[in-house]
Amino acid sequence: MDPTISEALRRSPLFANLPPEDLARIIDISTLRHYAKRETVFREGDRADGFFVAVSGSVKVFKISEDGKEQVLHILEAGQSFAEATIFEAGGFPANAEALSKSNLLFLPKRPFIELLEKNPGMVLRVLASLSKWLKRMTDLVENLALRDVEARLVFFVAEEMKGRGLELRDGAVYEIPVSKNVLASRLGTVPETFSRTLKKLQEEGKIRVKGNQIRILKAQSLFGALAP
Repeated sequence: MDPTISEALRRSPLFANLPPEDLARIIDISTLRHYAKRETVFREGDRADGFFVAVSGSVKVFKISEDGKEQVLHILEAGQSFAEATIFEAGGFPANAEALSKSNLLFLPKRPFIELLEKNPGMVLRVLASLSKWLKRMTDLVENLALRDVEARLVFFVAEEMKGRGLELRDGAVYEIPVSKNVLASRLGTVPETFSRTLKKLQEEGKIRVKGNQIRILKAQSLFGALAP
């Protein structure tokens, strides 16, 4: 068993704590696919015949509006799965996915995976939990874009990302932006210029310090206040 692949699977909520024999079954039905930076993983409407787990690199999932504007829905890194919602329904992918860097993705085909689920009820519960988490993230995204200004969206995003990495949003904590600031601006539903102005404002207020792709928290309590709608 490739240790890199098995580690990525163990980091995924779908497959965490599975015994080695079950991990081996997952790997047996899957295919490791390699993507160059900016290479398309799938396009909206493409036939959805499986889903993915990121082994290395990073991927953005996004939609394109009728006027050509891009809205990033999710940014995935190693150990995170995506497109699971397509497992139980026919049709195409509901969004686009593109590699943000050189990436290795494990592709799990729909039919063989469903057959595994039929033999492993515990795994079914994990899939349902993952889908529930995905739905909550989508709900949070819609609420964030609709009800919060750009500053509050940024603080909310950083807080959630740090929480997901087991980091506390406290004075002195450092958040490493895993993607370009342009991509993060799109994820926050704004343009790069507004995103940069927001970072500058927070720096001038002494709440954060930005160096390259690092954001150091200086006044966590003040940042928490920005989360109120």
